[in-house]
Amino acid sequence: MHEKEKLTGFELVWYLGVFGFLLVWFTQIHPLVVYDADDWTYLANVRSATPIWGDWNPAKVFPETVMPFFSTVAVYTLMPLLGDYILAQTVMHALVVSISITVYVFCFTELVKRVLPVKTAGAVSASALFLLLHFLIFRSRQQDNSYLFFCFDLNCYYNYLIPGLLNASLVMYMLNNPGFDDFLAGGSPAKKGIFYLVLYYAIFSNLTTSGILAAFAGSCMLISIIRKGKSFRLGQFVRENALYLGILLAWLVSAIFELSGGRATSSEWNGSFAWKLKYTLYGLKEVALGCNPVFWCISVGCVIAAIAALVVSRGKKPGNKVDPWLSGVCIVAAAAILVYTLFLCAAVSPSYIYRSEYLFEFCFFGLMIVSLCFAYLLSVWPKLFFFTPLALCILVSQINTRGTTFQESTVENLNPKICAEISRDIIDQYVQADQAGQKQMLLYVPVHTEDPDTQDNWPHSVVLLPRITNTLYEHGIISCPIDITVVPSTEMNEKYHLEIPQGE
Repeated sequence: MHEKEKLTGFELVWYLGVFGFLLVWFTQIHPLVVYDADDWTYLANVRSATPIWGDWNPAKVFPETVMPFFSTVAVYTLMPLLGDYILAQTVMHALVVSISITVYVFCFTELVKRVLPVKTAGAVSASALFLLLHFLIFRSRQQDNSYLFFCFDLNCYYNYLIPGLLNASLVMYMLNNPGFDDFLAGGSPAKKGIFYLVLYYAIFSNLTTSGILAAFAGSCMLISIIRKGKSFRLGQFVRENALYLGILLAWLVSAIFELSGGRATSSEWNGSFAWKLKYTLYGLKEVALGCNPVFWCISVGCVIAAIAALVVSRGKKPGNKVDPWLSGVCIVAAAAILVYTLFLCAAVSPSYIYRSEYLFEFCFFGLMIVSLCFAYLLSVWPKLFFFTPLALCILVSQINTRGTTFQESTVENLNPKICAEISRDIIDQYVQADQAGQKQMLLYVPVHTEDPDTQDNWPHSVVLLPRITNTLYEHGIISCPIDITVVPSTEMNEKYHLEIPQGE
């Protein structure tokens, strides 16, 4: 075990570099833009910070309180400086996502330093590999690839990625951390209160992402039972695993609440569960076969080499041994979250197995194991440091391509600049009506469907888009609520050079 150390200058530069890169990524390269009806709905959606029985999303406390909070902060802090509502939202949400990923990388680096006898350079090298694999894993084409930090729209970042990062960071913070054990035993009430608040938000976020924490808690309890063997005593077990039992109970409560909601009964697929599970398994196979070959070579190579090094060094370098129980917790949790994700996708929609938002959960455990294996190799064979910088540079070159390598986080992969202009157009229509003293207005949006009579027209839904009134009024963009009638118009398509669906 290692005592807690202060951040070195090298580590600080690394984290600032990670944050800076991510901020540029989410503001300039692939900006997060307010665009579709879900984005507009939840920018200022005010809900209770407790589960709501029978609501559309009963237990999604985190996304539906945190997203409007930061959206509102953007209005009163960044908008006066930037002079643009949409740009202020992009910058604020990019900051939130970038900080979340940086903390996630920080927690992994600290985990490496805690469980392995590696120097700072080794921990940062493993951390760099960990980060890069999130981009490499699905990079199989010249352009429009997915990656593990990708979501389909801004709203999904708060529903999936940020809660996933929060749950994963908590797992890495708790994993084999004697400081955490001391904190639970004698930490200050204030600090404990903050920790349990974070834990509450992690669990009551999304059934997809909270499964990370539940799988970890369950695996810790299972490994504890195995370790006790014949000396197992129920009372002692409950006392020693009170936190993990509490996590599982809280997660079960969130699941029960979520089953009461409207989304739980809105499955897009018909057919038996067995048939849907079969299709989900087929989808998982396609995803695995579609992963980058270099990613598979690195992952399999690191794991096999680490196992070989562990066997060779056993009994010779006790300081370099990996705790077998720690390895067991990670492996059991990875297997549990994989099974959980398969069943969840089969229950909701088998097509979700193709989405990075659902793949992140078990990929996190896999990438953590692979990167820990790499760090272990550096601890056993320090001469590998001679090749590490070159290997990481080559890895970066495998991620980037000559085309637009990764998808945009917008519906239909539309250029974010066009999305931003359309959203500004919508705001301008509202502002003009407000200045004219109108209480009703026609809101013109692009046509996205072949059926002119449909109430869908996603992403500018005829049914959902009137909620934009609440957002703009809440944020002070308009002086009073305005009743709107959404009008899909081909003139908007022509204005922004969007393809007009056939049949119009």
